[in-house]
Amino acid sequence: HSSTQVKDGVDLVNRTGSSLNEIVESIKKVANIVGEISTASAEQATGLDDITKALTQMDEATQQNSALVEENAATAKTLEEQSRAMDEQVGLFRVDDGAFAERAPVVTPMAARAPAAKPAMKPTTTTRPAPKRAMAARGNTALAANNDEWKEF
Repeated sequence: HSSTQVKDGVDLVNRTGSSLNEIVESIKKVANIVGEISTASAEQATGLDDITKALTQMDEATQQNSALVEENAATAKTLEEQSRAMDEQVGLFRVDDGAFAERAPVVTPMAARAPAAKPAMKPTTTTRPAPKRAMAARGNTALAANNDEWKEF
């Protein structure tokens, strides 16, 4: 009977050894799976960092666009105010309905008004006075509000 017990004990040890081998293999599989999970987590963390950077860049671009929109709105308001002021100033001019105005004096350019740098020299070409211009309804010369000055647009 002791030989039977020894034989049963040997069988038990063999089964225990087999079970331990299966446990070791299972632990290796679990370790591999945990390694794969760790790698996937690291890749996801990198992906999330990339997404965070992209969102930050989009936020910056949105803020820049918002600032540009505000600048455009301010510029549009300034242009509108300048347009109104110009309309008011143009309203000061009087233009006859389709008829030509009386001949007006010609504006002499500032360069022509300046004294000559070398008074002893004679001009080599004959200078003619500028042609007189009449103010038409769509002309580019208009009489200023104080009637003493001409301005050219």
